[in-house]
Order: sequence, then structure tokens, then C-alpha cells
Amino acid sequence: MKKYNVFKVLVIAMLAAIAISFLIPQSTIGYTGIEKGKINPITLIDLLSNGLTSLSVFVEAFVYILMIGVFYSVVKKTGKYEAVINNTAVKFKNNRKVFAIVSILTFGLLTAVIGNVLPMLIFAPAFVDVAKELKYNSKKAVLSTVGAIIIGNAGSLYTIYANQMLGLKISANIIAKLIILVVSLTALILFVVLGEKTKQVRLEKEEVKKGLPLSIVFDIILALLIVGMVPWNAYFGFEGFDNFHKAITEFKVFDVSLFTSVVGKSITAFGTWTIYSLSIVLAIASIVIAFIYKIKIDGYFEAVANGIKKSISYALIYVFSNVILISVYSSGFFTTVITSVGKMKDSILSSSTVSALSSLVYPDYAYASQFTIQTLASTLSNTAIFKVLALIFQSMYSLLLLVSPTSILLLMALRYENISYKNWIKYIYKFFIGLLIVYFMIIMIVGGKYVKTISYVVLAVLVVILVLFFVLCKGKKEEIKVEVKEEPKKEVTKKTSSSKKTSSKKTTTKKK
Repeated sequence: MKKYNVFKVLVIAMLAAIAISFLIPQSTIGYTGIEKGKINPITLIDLLSNGLTSLSVFVEAFVYILMIGVFYSVVKKTGKYEAVINNTAVKFKNNRKVFAIVSILTFGLLTAVIGNVLPMLIFAPAFVDVAKELKYNSKKAVLSTVGAIIIGNAGSLYTIYANQMLGLKISANIIAKLIILVVSLTALILFVVLGEKTKQVRLEKEEVKKGLPLSIVFDIILALLIVGMVPWNAYFGFEGFDNFHKAITEFKVFDVSLFTSVVGKSITAFGTWTIYSLSIVLAIASIVIAFIYKIKIDGYFEAVANGIKKSISYALIYVFSNVILISVYSSGFFTTVITSVGKMKDSILSSSTVSALSSLVYPDYAYASQFTIQTLASTLSNTAIFKVLALIFQSMYSLLLLVSPTSILLLMALRYENISYKNWIKYIYKFFIGLLIVYFMIIMIVGGKYVKTISYVVLAVLVVILVLFFVLCKGKKEEIKVEVKEEPKKEVTKKTSSSKKTSSKKTTTKKK
């Protein structure tokens, strides 16, 4: 099988950023507003120092990805993982489409509620493996897991970064977000399921001893993820978890807190967990699994080392992608791009364009929100548009992560399933353009009074492009069908005529 190295995509993206940094001057946000400066190119020395900066800044995500690798390595060490995956697939073998729907809704809805793309990454490998057992191709397996995470973030209900930057409440744009979420997930389900042909999946349930504890561990991790990561207080004003955490941490014996002495201070209250908390959960889960399945100490550490070895490349994708973020921000040329595009009269179109471009140079959502929205807000003269701006950035930025060459989750998924970036674009582009049109229409409705004629022109152009793509693709398919139908018929007729001649010869010889 041909190996596709996604690091080549990152290198090309970095080279493009370096080239642009030699062409566009930097800009900075000063006390008096946006201040333009000179050309500030990205150098090789910058890349080295920015690599170390990226590792230190994103060390929590780096460790989290390694812990996912360690967890799955220990799970596979038990020898039960393949059987559990097989038996899960058996439950859906008579209705494969149901599994795709369950996968998309699980990843999409939980990501939307949590407001973070990383937590659900824990379950992506398992769901992809089940999808492959059900004879889904690699692209659909990736789209129904990682693709659903990205789409879920586009309609996320909890976008603390953008809202904080613009001084908005969590409930801002809630109706529009729900519409985007429902439409996006429905479109994703239809795209994956409708084109899927009915296939016979020959799977039989395997008799596996002690397979249940493994399934229970996955269920407990999911439950802890939901309880720990969903912001209960922010959504519903529920302070029960905060009060409970305060009570157990303040409980002391001989003036010593038992909870902090045993667990430590890193575990915060439910509803305020970070991916660091999930890393601890995965570490404990791997130890529990090793204990249940009686994996020896040497075998456990061998599995840990093997897990780190296999997952280190995925963790480096996170670091290298954000080297681009740090380099571009330090160079300051994208700030110039934001201020130049932001001065357009049509604030809806300019904000959408900037948000889309931001996904190419700022792969991390939190920092992208801070750097992009802060600059764009300084450029826009009308502060009343800030509410619409939060929706624009969240939806457009997230959507572009489906095709961006610096999209961290996408690159990790492509590497996991050995899919080339080029083939992925060929697969996803029509779905992407379709959602782009829908998102832009929703944004135009929400920010109707800020829309200018140019936005309608751009929307019309996008629709025409999508229609042309469908017409051209349909024409190509019809040509292929005609060729496939005609050629075999000619061969068959030739073979039959020749076979008749040989059979007649045989009969004549027999008669003689």
C-alpha cells in the first residue's frame, strides 16, 4: 500500500507562509489602532525557536495525544480489543447505515455541547475500526468521526473564546447555531449514507472471555468525559459539582486535605475539566485494564512504550501545525491581511473571508479566536456587528478545517487511515461547497442589515460553481458507464461466435 505522508502537506504550507512573509508587511495592534510596519520575514532560525515555543505552549495537547496512543496500546495488549470491535460491528451488520448515523450524531452533538474538538478524539480510533469492519471505506470512516467533530464545532453551543473576545453571553446566536448544527449533521448523514450501497457483511459473533470489562471501561471514560467536560454551570447555572468539589477538597484530617493529598490539585470540579484531566483518566484507565487482564509490569511498560512510539507522529502533527500559527503571528503579515480585507464595505463578506483564511494559518481554535477576532474587531467601525461576527468566525473557521492543509484533526485522521490529502479533497469538495453556501446564507439572514450587493453576487457564484461540478461529474460518470457497458458485450459476442465455431467443428469431427 502506498504511504501518504501528511508532513509533506505541512511543509508545503510552511513554505507558502514563508514566501508570503517576504511579500506582505507586518501590522501590529497599538494604542492608537492598527500600525503598519516593514517586511518581517519568517526565517529558519524563527522556525527552530517557534518549534520549541509550540511544544511548550501546546504540551497538554501533546501529552493528551500520547496518552490516547498508550491507552489503545494497552487495550490491544489484552488481546480482546479486536473481538470487542468485531462484536460491536456484528450488532450493526444487518443495518450498516444505522452505525454511520450513530457515529455522526455521537461525535457531532457531544462536540457541540462541550465546545472543544479534542475530547471526542479518544473514541475516534475505535469507531473507525468498527466502520472498517462494516466495510465502510476509509474516507467515510474518517468523515463520520473526525468530520463529525469538525462539523459539531461549527455549530457549537459553547464558544467561550469568541464570545469573550466580543463581550457576548453564551446564549448569543443560539438559534442560528442550532440551525447550523442540525443542518450540518443532517447533510453529513445524507452524504455518508445515501451514496452507500447495500453490502453483505459476513461477521460472526466471537466468543471472548472477559470482553465485557473492556467495554465497561470505554463506557466509564465516555461518562466521565460528559460529566467532566460539559460546562454545567455556564449552561444551566448548576453549581452542584462546584460545591461538591469544594467540600471534598476542604475536608481535612489533622489539617491535611485528604483529596489533594491523594489525587492532587490538578483535578478540578466536574464541568471544568480540561484535556489534561482526560489524560489522567486515560492513564488510570490503562493501569486498571492492565490489572484486570493481568498484564505483567514488563508487558505494561512495553505497551506504554509502543503506544508512545505509534502516537508520537500524531502529537508532532499538533506541534508542527502550530509552528505555522506562531510563525505567522510573529511575522505579523496576516494582521495586515485582516485589516486590509476588513475594510471592505460589506462587513459580512469581509468577516467571512477573514475567518476562512484564519483556519489556514491559525490551526488552534482558541488562539485563532483571540488573534483574528481581536484584530478584526479593531478594524470594524460598527460594534453592533460583533454579535454576528462571533457566529461568522465560529462557523466559517470550523467549516474550512474540513479542507485546510493545516487542519490538525484532519491531518491526524488522514495519517491514521493512510489517505492522501489530494484524494480527500476530491472526495469532500462538493459537500464542502454545499455547506459553505448554506452557512453563508444563514449568516446573511442573521446579519441582513449589514449585507451588501457583493455578498449576493458571491453567493450566486458559489451556487453556479456547485451546479457545474455536479453536471460535469454526472457527465463523466455517464461516459464511464457507456464504455463499461459496450466493451464487454463486444468481447462476449466474439467469444460466443468463436465458441460456436469450435463447437461446430467438434460435432463435424464426431460425425466423421
